[in-house]
Amino acid sequence: MAAGSSDSLIERSRAALDWPEVLAELAARAQSPEGRAACLALPSFDDADEARAHMAAVDELASVLRRGENLPSLAVPEVEGILAAAEKGLVLGPEDVRPIADLCGVAEGVRRFFDDGEERGRAPLPAASARAADVDAHPMLARLLRETFDGAGEIRDSVSPTLARLRRERAQLADGARAAIEDLMRGEELAPFLQDRYVTVREDRYVLPVKASAKSMGLGIVHDTSRTGETVYVEPMALVAANNRIKVAELEIRGESRRILEDLSARVATAASSLRASAEALVALDVLAAQARLGVAYDGRPVEVPDAAEIDLRQVRHPLLALRAAREKFRLVANDVALGVGRGARILVVSGPNAGGKTVLLKSTALAALLVRAGMLVPAEPGSRVGFFAAVLADIGDQQSVIGDLSTFSGHLTHVAEILRHRQAVNGPTLVLLDELMAGTNPDQGAALARATAEALAEGTGVAVLTTHYDSLKALADGDARFANAGMEYDLTHLRPTFRLSVGTPGRSYALDIATRMGLPAALIERARALAGAASVGLEAAIATLEAREAEVAEEARRLGETRASLAESENVQREAAAALERRERELSRHSRAAIDESVREAREAMRAIVRDAQRAGTPQSADEAREAVERVAREALGRLPRAPDKPAPEKPPALEVGARVFVPSLGAEGVVTRGLDTRGRVRVSVGALSLEVAADELGKGAAAAKAKRGGVTTPALRGSGPDELQIAIQTPNNTVDVRGQRADEGLRLVEAYLDRAALDGNSPLFVIHGHGTGALRKEIRAYLARSPYVARWAPGEPRQGGDGVTVVELR
Repeated sequence: MAAGSSDSLIERSRAALDWPEVLAELAARAQSPEGRAACLALPSFDDADEARAHMAAVDELASVLRRGENLPSLAVPEVEGILAAAEKGLVLGPEDVRPIADLCGVAEGVRRFFDDGEERGRAPLPAASARAADVDAHPMLARLLRETFDGAGEIRDSVSPTLARLRRERAQLADGARAAIEDLMRGEELAPFLQDRYVTVREDRYVLPVKASAKSMGLGIVHDTSRTGETVYVEPMALVAANNRIKVAELEIRGESRRILEDLSARVATAASSLRASAEALVALDVLAAQARLGVAYDGRPVEVPDAAEIDLRQVRHPLLALRAAREKFRLVANDVALGVGRGARILVVSGPNAGGKTVLLKSTALAALLVRAGMLVPAEPGSRVGFFAAVLADIGDQQSVIGDLSTFSGHLTHVAEILRHRQAVNGPTLVLLDELMAGTNPDQGAALARATAEALAEGTGVAVLTTHYDSLKALADGDARFANAGMEYDLTHLRPTFRLSVGTPGRSYALDIATRMGLPAALIERARALAGAASVGLEAAIATLEAREAEVAEEARRLGETRASLAESENVQREAAAALERRERELSRHSRAAIDESVREAREAMRAIVRDAQRAGTPQSADEAREAVERVAREALGRLPRAPDKPAPEKPPALEVGARVFVPSLGAEGVVTRGLDTRGRVRVSVGALSLEVAADELGKGAAAAKAKRGGVTTPALRGSGPDELQIAIQTPNNTVDVRGQRADEGLRLVEAYLDRAALDGNSPLFVIHGHGTGALRKEIRAYLARSPYVARWAPGEPRQGGDGVTVVELR
């Protein structure tokens, strides 16, 4: 195939695939004129490694943008004409030198961005930095340009003492000339001839406005006339010498300025080659940054580029639709597309209703391949893979050409023929995309041509995506592993497409279904079914049955997933409950040990005092009294020790109907049966916000068991005479909430939040410090604790715990 014809085919294919529109979006994100032009003419890489490296660089800059940081300015000025003039020896003016200074400024910002990134806490950008290697900020030249020109583009006096002196002299001469002409203007000699009383400048010489009728009276040299012709601008003869001296000073200033500009031009010419390389590198970086901005805008990601001709796109989206969805805030449907993966099918046959999303899917797949060829991010999920295709060839839409005297079908055939020839000539795998293959002609012959074309495509090394309504193409996947079926789903309830791709089954046309729902007469529908033929209607029915079965499988898979999630949640709850119980037992053990140690210490001290008294008395009576005192101290010490709760008598398992209240020993709390006994002898119980499975023989009978667990105490507040867990609890920063000074509503909010956290952590007992005050806060908090589902019981604090200014709480 001729090169021109090949280029034309590739250009038409890309135009059909919306590639020019993607490049227009890319160009809109560039910052320089040359960068925008480069984006619109963006080339594809010839080597997969180059594409991978470029994609990595784009992803590095995209990661900077995703973190909310800014990229350096890349508003590169056009300098090629200026550099070429300097190399030819031409003298650059201030307006020519300014773009060179701007170029150096942009280069300096880029160098600072890449060189100082790690100092600012940014991760290294090795791939992008490599593309900035040729950027030279030319600091010496940049500083010279800054020092030479002021903000208005004028050469500074500080550059040349000669220039500064000449400017001072010119200013002095101008002041003298202006004073002299103002004297003439005020004198009586010229007063009758003046058109107006002001001084102006013409051709760098001071002049006066004189009436046109007096221009031949020899008042001076005429330099200009007004637009109306009524005024002439005359340089009085008395001022000629002064104006001449000013003119000479001006010429000397221009000569010195030219000398300075010649020196600068020579310096620019010397650095022209490096400046040109910097400009080209900055334009390339401008394109790279535009690609990063566009990738972030359509939520693109880098993809793996395998050497094989395969496509494995996960949740791929059309980039232009993704941009629109981001702007207009609507949800875009994404799809998975797989071709040639693991020696799987290489031809994907997509079918389904009209306007169901087949063409968009086809374009999305093709654009992903084109984005990879350009080293850009792909709007798909991580883990996607897209091969490096030598060519992406497409025939999409109405190809009718009035000028070429071609019908729609003829134009389609012409393009398909070109595609088949080109894929044979190209060196490497191709991606072919054919929309509505061989449609628009006799259905039987069109179907035959479509199948033959599909089989020809399957014999090559590339992959292809075909869209069709032909049943014969849909049937190819049944007996040929090179083909795979996919269908676009349709919502029959609401009569609208879902744009979702269902892989593995062909799509239905839904024509008869839609016609039925749209109200066409039943007799007409039946006649249409008969005319369509048993084979066609049978295939539609088979597909419908398969779709229904797939829906059932999907629903079963969903329920299974929910069951697994519920089981995992139950296991987590059980693990958390066991861990909370273990923490609670350790805490009780520490409190009990402390109480025992204190009782033993006090008993020992008392016994030592008794022994000392008996030894001092030395009589049998005192010895008897001492023995009695020792026994009394022992009884009192034993009475202060924590007592283990009485074990409740074994009871029969409770009735486990749904709704029955039971006691869960592992949580020390009551719950409600939400699912009855299963074959494993387990029931599901809801305890507050928790839901868990428990063996039936581990459950008690609700309130009775709870009462036994709590030692017979059922009231929320208690004050026992013997040692109690709440009475011996020790206050720490981890089990205390202090709400002193808070209003009642704010205090209750803090206590409620604290109980939420403590219940999750299994932390109990707890201390609520509310103080004494008026008692209002204490009253409100204790009323809340009495009705809280978290609280098993509470009690005012012991004197050593803070007394009535503290409430000690035990959680369920």
